[in-house]
Amino acid sequence: MEKVDIIVIGATGFTGKHVVKQLAGFRKHETYKTITWGVSGRSKEKVNNLLSEIEESDIDITKILTVISDVTDESNISNVTKKAKIVINCTGPNTLLSEYIVKACLQTGTHYVDISAELYHMLNVYRAYHKSAEEAGVLIVPSCGFASIPTSTGLILLDRHFNGSLRSAECYVELHIPRECYFGGRNKTLVHYGTWESFVHEMYNMGKYKQLKKEIFPQTSSEPIPRELKKSFFHKHEGRVWFPYPGPDYEVDSMARTYFQEKKGKKPIHFKAYTTMPLCIHFLLIPIVFIAYFLCKLRCFRNLMWKYPGFFSFGLMSHKGPTEKLKNDLKYTFTLIGKGDDDKAKKHIVKITGSDPGYKTTAAAVLFSAVTILLERSKTPKGGVLMPESVFYDTDIVERLNGNGMNYEIVNDYTNGSITNLGNS
Repeated sequence: MEKVDIIVIGATGFTGKHVVKQLAGFRKHETYKTITWGVSGRSKEKVNNLLSEIEESDIDITKILTVISDVTDESNISNVTKKAKIVINCTGPNTLLSEYIVKACLQTGTHYVDISAELYHMLNVYRAYHKSAEEAGVLIVPSCGFASIPTSTGLILLDRHFNGSLRSAECYVELHIPRECYFGGRNKTLVHYGTWESFVHEMYNMGKYKQLKKEIFPQTSSEPIPRELKKSFFHKHEGRVWFPYPGPDYEVDSMARTYFQEKKGKKPIHFKAYTTMPLCIHFLLIPIVFIAYFLCKLRCFRNLMWKYPGFFSFGLMSHKGPTEKLKNDLKYTFTLIGKGDDDKAKKHIVKITGSDPGYKTTAAAVLFSAVTILLERSKTPKGGVLMPESVFYDTDIVERLNGNGMNYEIVNDYTNGSITNLGNS
Protein backbone atom coordinates (compact mmCIF):
# COMPACT_ATOMS: atom_id res chain seq x y z
CA MET A 1 0.00 0.00 0.00
CA GLU A 2 1.22 3.51 -0.83
CA LYS A 3 1.83 6.00 1.95
CA VAL A 4 -1.09 7.97 3.27
CA ASP A 5 -0.62 11.68 3.89
CA ILE A 6 -1.33 11.69 7.64
CA ILE A 7 -1.52 9.10 10.42
CA VAL A 8 -2.85 9.99 13.86
CA ILE A 9 -0.98 8.06 16.56
CA GLY A 10 -2.92 7.79 19.80
CA ALA A 11 -6.11 8.19 17.80
CA THR A 12 -8.33 6.56 20.43
CA GLY A 13 -7.28 8.93 23.21
CA PHE A 14 -9.36 11.87 24.36
CA THR A 15 -7.58 14.40 22.12
CA GLY A 16 -6.87 11.92 19.33
CA LYS A 17 -10.59 11.35 18.78
CA HIS A 18 -11.12 15.08 18.26
CA VAL A 19 -8.36 15.15 15.63
CA VAL A 20 -9.83 12.14 13.81
CA LYS A 21 -13.33 13.64 13.78
CA GLN A 22 -11.97 16.85 12.27
CA LEU A 23 -10.09 14.80 9.68
CA ALA A 24 -13.34 13.02 8.87
CA GLY A 25 -14.90 16.43 8.20
CA PHE A 26 -12.40 17.05 5.39
CA ARG A 27 -14.57 14.96 3.06
CA LYS A 28 -16.78 18.06 2.59
CA HIS A 29 -13.91 20.50 2.04
CA GLU A 30 -12.86 21.25 -1.53
CA THR A 31 -9.20 21.87 -0.63
CA TYR A 32 -8.66 19.03 1.84
CA LYS A 33 -10.93 16.23 0.64
CA THR A 34 -8.14 14.51 -1.30
CA ILE A 35 -5.92 14.17 1.81
CA THR A 36 -5.50 10.52 2.72
CA TRP A 37 -5.17 9.49 6.32
CA GLY A 38 -5.09 6.68 8.84
CA VAL A 39 -5.32 5.97 12.56
CA SER A 40 -3.15 4.06 14.99
CA GLY A 41 -3.77 2.88 18.54
CA ARG A 42 -2.78 0.17 20.99
CA SER A 43 -6.22 -1.44 21.35
CA LYS A 44 -7.92 -3.02 18.33
CA GLU A 45 -11.25 -2.82 20.15
CA LYS A 46 -10.88 0.93 20.78
CA VAL A 47 -9.78 1.55 17.19
CA ASN A 48 -12.85 -0.32 15.92
CA ASN A 49 -15.08 1.68 18.27
CA LEU A 50 -13.60 4.90 16.92
CA LEU A 51 -14.21 3.79 13.34
CA SER A 52 -17.82 2.99 14.24
CA GLU A 53 -18.25 6.51 15.62
CA ILE A 54 -17.01 8.23 12.49
CA GLU A 55 -18.87 5.80 10.22
CA GLU A 56 -22.04 7.44 11.49
CA SER A 57 -20.84 10.62 9.76
CA ASP A 58 -21.04 8.97 6.34
CA ILE A 59 -17.38 7.99 6.17
CA ASP A 60 -16.28 4.93 4.21
CA ILE A 61 -14.14 3.39 6.96
CA THR A 62 -12.80 0.73 4.56
CA LYS A 63 -10.66 3.48 3.01
CA ILE A 64 -9.08 4.46 6.34
CA LEU A 65 -5.72 2.90 7.08
CA THR A 66 -5.70 1.35 10.56
CA VAL A 67 -2.58 0.13 12.37
CA ILE A 68 -2.55 -1.47 15.80
CA SER A 69 0.73 -0.52 17.44
CA ASP A 70 2.65 -0.20 20.67
CA VAL A 71 4.60 3.06 20.71
CA THR A 72 7.33 1.60 22.92
CA ASP A 73 8.04 -1.25 20.48
CA GLU A 74 10.61 0.21 18.06
CA SER A 75 9.94 -2.11 15.12
CA ASN A 76 6.22 -1.79 15.72
CA ILE A 77 6.13 2.00 15.70
CA SER A 78 8.46 2.20 12.68
CA ASN A 79 5.87 0.12 10.84
CA VAL A 80 3.39 2.94 11.53
CA THR A 81 5.58 5.93 10.66
CA LYS A 82 6.76 4.44 7.36
CA LYS A 83 3.15 4.37 6.14
CA ALA A 84 2.70 8.16 6.34
CA LYS A 85 4.24 11.39 5.12
CA ILE A 86 3.38 13.08 8.44
CA VAL A 87 2.38 11.70 11.83
CA ILE A 88 0.30 13.55 14.38
CA ASN A 89 1.27 12.36 17.84
CA CYS A 90 -1.62 12.51 20.32
CA THR A 91 -0.10 10.15 22.87
CA GLY A 92 1.12 11.20 26.28
CA PRO A 93 2.79 11.96 28.50
CA ASN A 94 5.22 13.14 25.84
CA THR A 95 8.12 12.93 28.26
CA LEU A 96 7.65 9.16 28.41
CA LEU A 97 6.38 8.21 24.95
CA SER A 98 7.17 10.71 22.23
CA GLU A 99 10.86 10.00 21.79
CA TYR A 100 10.03 6.52 20.46
CA ILE A 101 7.92 8.10 17.71
CA VAL A 102 10.45 10.84 16.90
CA LYS A 103 13.22 8.26 16.53
CA ALA A 104 11.03 6.16 14.23
CA CYS A 105 10.14 9.20 12.12
CA LEU A 106 13.82 9.92 11.53
CA GLN A 107 14.40 6.32 10.48
CA THR A 108 11.51 6.38 7.99
CA GLY A 109 11.82 10.00 6.77
CA THR A 110 8.43 11.00 8.18
CA HIS A 111 7.56 14.50 9.40
CA TYR A 112 6.20 14.81 12.94
CA VAL A 113 3.91 17.17 14.92
CA ASP A 114 2.58 16.81 18.45
CA ILE A 115 0.43 18.61 21.03
CA SER A 116 2.99 18.71 23.81
CA ALA A 117 3.27 21.44 26.42
CA GLU A 118 6.14 19.62 28.14
CA LEU A 119 9.23 21.79 27.87
CA TYR A 120 11.70 19.18 29.07
CA HIS A 121 10.47 16.78 26.39
CA MET A 122 10.92 19.44 23.68
CA LEU A 123 14.44 20.35 24.71
CA ASN A 124 15.47 16.74 25.24
CA VAL A 125 14.28 15.85 21.72
CA TYR A 126 16.06 18.93 20.36
CA ARG A 127 19.34 17.92 21.98
CA ALA A 128 19.12 14.32 20.79
CA TYR A 129 17.72 14.69 17.27
CA HIS A 130 17.98 18.23 15.88
CA LYS A 131 21.16 17.70 13.85
CA SER A 132 20.10 14.33 12.46
CA ALA A 133 16.66 15.75 11.57
CA GLU A 134 18.33 18.65 9.73
CA GLU A 135 20.54 16.26 7.78
CA ALA A 136 17.61 13.95 6.97
CA GLY A 137 15.34 16.81 5.89
CA VAL A 138 12.70 15.76 8.41
CA LEU A 139 10.62 18.29 10.35
CA ILE A 140 10.02 17.49 14.03
CA VAL A 141 7.62 20.13 15.35
CA PRO A 142 6.46 19.84 18.98
CA SER A 143 3.92 22.05 20.75
CA CYS A 144 1.39 22.37 17.93
CA GLY A 145 -1.68 22.41 20.16
CA PHE A 146 -3.28 25.13 22.30
CA ALA A 147 0.22 25.42 23.70
CA SER A 148 1.55 27.25 21.70
CA ILE A 149 -0.09 27.69 18.29
CA PRO A 150 -2.27 30.71 19.28
CA THR A 151 0.73 32.77 20.40
CA SER A 152 3.02 31.50 17.62
CA THR A 153 0.54 32.29 14.86
CA GLY A 154 -0.45 35.54 16.58
CA LEU A 155 3.19 36.67 16.60
CA ILE A 156 3.55 35.68 12.94
CA LEU A 157 0.48 37.74 12.03
CA LEU A 158 1.55 40.69 14.19
CA ASP A 159 5.04 40.75 12.66
CA ARG A 160 3.70 40.50 9.11
CA HIS A 161 1.26 43.39 9.47
CA PHE A 162 3.29 45.65 11.75
CA ASN A 163 4.03 49.02 10.16
CA GLY A 164 7.74 49.31 10.82
CA SER A 165 10.14 47.21 12.89
CA LEU A 166 8.43 45.20 15.63
CA ARG A 167 10.43 45.46 18.86
CA SER A 168 8.22 43.89 21.52
CA ALA A 169 5.00 41.93 21.88
CA GLU A 170 2.91 41.45 25.01
CA CYS A 171 0.27 38.74 25.05
CA TYR A 172 -2.68 38.88 27.45
CA VAL A 173 -4.32 35.46 27.72
CA GLU A 174 -7.76 35.18 29.22
CA LEU A 175 -9.70 31.96 29.79
CA HIS A 176 -13.40 32.68 30.18
CA ILE A 177 -14.16 29.84 32.57
CA PRO A 178 -17.84 28.98 33.25
CA ARG A 179 -18.97 30.04 36.71
CA GLU A 180 -19.94 26.50 37.74
CA CYS A 181 -16.26 25.56 37.67
CA TYR A 182 -15.58 28.02 40.48
CA PHE A 183 -18.67 27.41 42.57
CA GLY A 184 -18.86 23.64 42.46
CA GLY A 185 -21.36 21.33 40.85
CA ARG A 186 -21.29 17.80 39.50
CA ASN A 187 -20.10 18.65 36.00
CA LYS A 188 -17.25 21.08 36.52
CA THR A 189 -14.41 18.99 35.06
CA LEU A 190 -12.42 21.05 32.56
CA VAL A 191 -9.55 18.75 31.61
CA HIS A 192 -9.10 15.05 30.95
CA TYR A 193 -6.73 13.03 33.16
CA GLY A 194 -4.12 12.67 30.39
CA THR A 195 -3.42 16.40 30.52
CA TRP A 196 -3.15 16.24 34.30
CA GLU A 197 -0.66 13.36 34.10
CA SER A 198 1.53 15.38 31.72
CA PHE A 199 1.25 18.45 33.97
CA VAL A 200 2.63 16.52 36.96
CA HIS A 201 5.54 15.24 34.85
CA GLU A 202 6.21 18.80 33.70
CA MET A 203 6.39 20.18 37.24
CA TYR A 204 8.77 17.38 38.22
CA ASN A 205 11.02 18.02 35.20
CA MET A 206 11.06 21.82 35.35
CA GLY A 207 14.37 21.99 37.23
CA LYS A 208 16.00 19.63 34.72
CA TYR A 209 14.57 21.71 31.87
CA LYS A 210 16.14 24.91 33.18
CA GLN A 211 19.53 23.24 33.51
CA LEU A 212 19.30 21.71 30.05
CA LYS A 213 18.32 25.06 28.54
CA LYS A 214 21.43 26.69 30.02
CA GLU A 215 23.57 24.00 28.41
CA ILE A 216 21.95 24.15 24.96
CA PHE A 217 21.01 27.84 24.70
CA PRO A 218 23.40 29.87 26.85
CA GLN A 219 22.20 33.44 27.24
CA THR A 220 24.29 35.49 24.83
CA SER A 221 21.92 38.30 23.81
CA SER A 222 22.98 41.79 24.86
CA GLU A 223 19.70 43.33 23.71
CA PRO A 224 18.20 45.47 26.50
CA ILE A 225 14.71 44.51 27.64
CA PRO A 226 12.19 47.14 26.48
CA ARG A 227 10.70 49.29 29.20
CA GLU A 228 7.15 48.09 28.54
CA LEU A 229 8.15 44.51 29.45
CA LYS A 230 9.70 45.40 32.81
CA LYS A 231 6.67 44.57 34.90
CA SER A 232 6.33 43.19 38.42
CA PHE A 233 4.97 39.67 38.96
CA PHE A 234 1.48 41.16 39.44
CA HIS A 235 0.59 44.21 37.37
CA LYS A 236 -2.53 46.05 36.29
CA HIS A 237 -3.77 46.22 32.71
CA GLU A 238 -7.12 47.70 31.74
CA GLY A 239 -8.25 47.68 35.38
CA ARG A 240 -7.42 44.02 36.05
CA VAL A 241 -4.56 42.23 37.80
CA TRP A 242 -2.35 40.06 35.58
CA PHE A 243 0.58 37.72 36.23
CA PRO A 244 2.96 35.63 34.04
CA TYR A 245 1.14 33.10 31.89
CA PRO A 246 2.18 29.59 33.05
CA GLY A 247 2.06 27.99 29.59
CA PRO A 248 5.18 27.08 27.58
CA ASP A 249 4.60 29.94 25.10
CA TYR A 250 7.43 32.21 26.26
CA GLU A 251 10.00 29.41 26.19
CA VAL A 252 8.78 28.11 22.83
CA ASP A 253 9.00 31.61 21.36
CA SER A 254 12.51 31.98 22.81
CA MET A 255 13.66 28.85 20.94
CA ALA A 256 12.05 30.14 17.73
CA ARG A 257 13.84 33.48 18.13
CA THR A 258 17.17 31.67 18.42
CA TYR A 259 16.45 30.01 15.07
CA PHE A 260 15.52 33.33 13.43
CA GLN A 261 18.72 34.97 14.67
CA GLU A 262 21.02 32.11 13.66
CA LYS A 263 19.45 31.19 10.31
CA LYS A 264 17.98 34.48 9.08
CA GLY A 265 19.83 37.15 11.02
CA LYS A 266 16.57 38.61 12.32
CA LYS A 267 16.63 41.06 15.20
CA PRO A 268 14.90 39.47 18.21
CA ILE A 269 11.37 40.45 19.20
CA HIS A 270 11.00 40.63 22.96
CA PHE A 271 7.96 38.70 24.14
CA LYS A 272 6.06 38.23 27.39
CA ALA A 273 2.71 36.56 28.12
CA TYR A 274 0.35 37.20 31.02
CA THR A 275 -2.97 35.88 32.27
CA THR A 276 -5.60 36.73 34.88
CA MET A 277 -8.35 35.14 36.92
CA PRO A 278 -11.64 36.47 38.28
CA LEU A 279 -12.45 37.05 41.94
CA CYS A 280 -8.74 37.42 42.87
CA ILE A 281 -8.46 33.60 42.90
CA HIS A 282 -4.88 33.93 41.65
CA PHE A 283 -3.74 35.19 45.05
CA LEU A 284 -4.81 31.82 46.50
CA LEU A 285 -3.98 29.56 43.56
CA ILE A 286 -0.43 30.69 42.78
CA PRO A 287 1.00 29.87 46.25
CA ILE A 288 -0.66 26.43 46.03
CA VAL A 289 0.97 25.78 42.63
CA PHE A 290 4.37 26.81 43.98
CA ILE A 291 3.98 24.43 46.91
CA ALA A 292 2.93 21.62 44.55
CA TYR A 293 5.96 22.35 42.35
CA PHE A 294 8.38 21.69 45.21
CA LEU A 295 6.43 18.70 46.53
CA CYS A 296 6.45 17.13 43.05
CA LYS A 297 10.12 16.36 43.59
CA LEU A 298 8.89 13.60 45.92
CA ARG A 299 7.77 10.42 44.13
CA CYS A 300 5.14 9.68 46.79
CA PHE A 301 3.51 13.09 46.22
CA ARG A 302 3.53 12.64 42.43
CA ASN A 303 1.85 9.26 42.84
CA LEU A 304 -0.82 10.84 45.05
CA MET A 305 -1.48 13.55 42.45
CA TRP A 306 -1.89 10.92 39.74
CA LYS A 307 -4.09 8.73 41.93
CA TYR A 308 -6.39 11.53 43.11
CA PRO A 309 -6.55 14.09 40.28
CA GLY A 310 -9.96 15.40 41.33
CA PHE A 311 -8.81 16.19 44.86
CA PHE A 312 -5.57 17.95 43.89
CA SER A 313 -7.19 19.89 41.03
CA PHE A 314 -10.25 20.98 43.03
CA GLY A 315 -12.42 18.80 40.81
CA LEU A 316 -11.27 20.31 37.51
CA MET A 317 -9.54 17.12 36.28
CA SER A 318 -10.99 13.61 35.88
CA HIS A 319 -10.64 10.40 33.87
CA LYS A 320 -13.98 11.12 32.17
CA GLY A 321 -13.03 14.59 30.99
CA PRO A 322 -15.34 17.57 30.45
CA THR A 323 -18.86 17.43 29.07
CA GLU A 324 -19.54 18.75 25.57
CA LYS A 325 -21.46 21.69 27.04
CA LEU A 326 -18.63 22.69 29.34
CA LYS A 327 -16.04 22.37 26.57
CA ASN A 328 -18.04 24.68 24.34
CA ASP A 329 -18.74 27.11 27.19
CA LEU A 330 -15.02 27.51 27.92
CA LYS A 331 -13.81 30.44 25.79
CA TYR A 332 -10.44 32.08 25.40
CA THR A 333 -8.95 35.34 24.16
CA PHE A 334 -5.33 36.05 23.22
CA THR A 335 -4.60 39.76 22.81
CA LEU A 336 -1.13 40.46 21.39
CA ILE A 337 0.03 44.07 21.56
CA GLY A 338 3.01 44.95 19.39
CA LYS A 339 5.25 47.98 19.70
CA GLY A 340 8.02 49.23 17.42
CA ASP A 341 11.46 50.71 17.91
CA ASP A 342 10.04 54.21 17.92
CA ASP A 343 8.39 54.87 21.30
CA LYS A 344 6.00 57.31 19.61
CA ALA A 345 4.84 54.72 17.08
CA LYS A 346 1.29 53.47 17.31
CA LYS A 347 0.69 50.07 18.83
CA HIS A 348 -0.83 47.22 16.84
CA ILE A 349 -3.00 44.41 18.12
CA VAL A 350 -3.79 40.89 17.01
CA LYS A 351 -6.71 39.26 18.80
CA ILE A 352 -7.39 35.51 18.72
CA THR A 353 -10.57 33.98 20.11
CA GLY A 354 -12.19 30.57 20.26
CA SER A 355 -13.73 27.90 22.47
CA ASP A 356 -12.75 24.53 23.93
CA PRO A 357 -9.01 25.23 24.06
CA GLY A 358 -7.96 21.81 25.34
CA TYR A 359 -9.63 19.70 22.65
CA LYS A 360 -11.43 21.43 19.75
CA THR A 361 -8.77 24.13 19.38
CA THR A 362 -5.88 21.76 20.06
CA ALA A 363 -7.18 19.29 17.49
CA ALA A 364 -7.57 22.02 14.86
CA ALA A 365 -4.15 23.49 15.65
CA VAL A 366 -2.21 20.24 15.34
CA LEU A 367 -4.22 19.04 12.33
CA PHE A 368 -3.70 22.22 10.32
CA SER A 369 -0.04 22.26 11.35
CA ALA A 370 0.30 18.87 9.69
CA VAL A 371 -1.77 19.96 6.67
CA THR A 372 0.35 23.10 6.25
CA ILE A 373 3.56 21.04 6.15
CA LEU A 374 1.91 18.68 3.68
CA LEU A 375 0.68 21.38 1.30
CA GLU A 376 3.37 24.05 1.75
CA ARG A 377 6.52 22.03 2.26
CA SER A 378 8.55 24.37 0.03
CA LYS A 379 7.81 27.28 2.39
CA THR A 380 9.06 25.54 5.53
CA PRO A 381 12.64 24.89 6.71
CA LYS A 382 14.35 21.81 5.30
CA GLY A 383 14.39 19.93 8.59
CA GLY A 384 15.27 19.89 12.27
CA VAL A 385 13.57 19.96 15.65
CA LEU A 386 11.93 23.36 15.35
CA MET A 387 9.24 25.38 17.07
CA PRO A 388 5.97 26.23 15.25
CA GLU A 389 6.74 29.92 14.74
CA SER A 390 9.98 29.21 12.88
CA VAL A 391 8.38 26.44 10.79
CA PHE A 392 5.20 28.25 9.76
CA TYR A 393 6.37 31.87 9.42
CA ASP A 394 6.20 31.90 5.59
CA THR A 395 3.08 29.73 5.26
CA ASP A 396 -0.68 30.31 5.23
CA ILE A 397 -1.34 28.55 8.54
CA VAL A 398 -3.20 31.57 9.95
CA GLU A 399 -5.55 31.61 6.99
CA ARG A 400 -6.16 27.87 7.41
CA LEU A 401 -6.88 28.11 11.12
CA ASN A 402 -9.05 31.20 10.88
CA GLY A 403 -12.64 30.03 11.09
CA ASN A 404 -11.54 26.43 11.64
CA GLY A 405 -11.39 26.45 15.43
CA MET A 406 -9.77 29.85 15.91
CA ASN A 407 -10.71 33.40 14.91
CA TYR A 408 -8.19 36.18 14.17
CA GLU A 409 -8.61 39.95 14.12
CA ILE A 410 -6.05 42.64 13.32
CA VAL A 411 -6.39 46.03 15.00
CA ASN A 412 -4.27 48.13 12.69
CA ASP A 413 -4.34 51.26 14.82
CA TYR A 414 -4.44 50.87 18.59
CA THR A 415 -5.55 54.50 18.92
CA ASN A 416 -8.68 54.49 16.77
CA GLY A 417 -9.39 50.77 17.09
CA SER A 418 -9.93 49.99 13.39
CA ILE A 419 -10.36 46.23 13.05
CA THR A 420 -9.65 43.93 10.13
CA ASN A 421 -11.33 40.54 10.22
CA LEU A 422 -9.50 37.88 8.25
CA GLY A 423 -11.58 35.97 5.75
CA ASN A 424 -12.18 32.29 6.50
CA SER A 425 -9.97 29.75 4.74
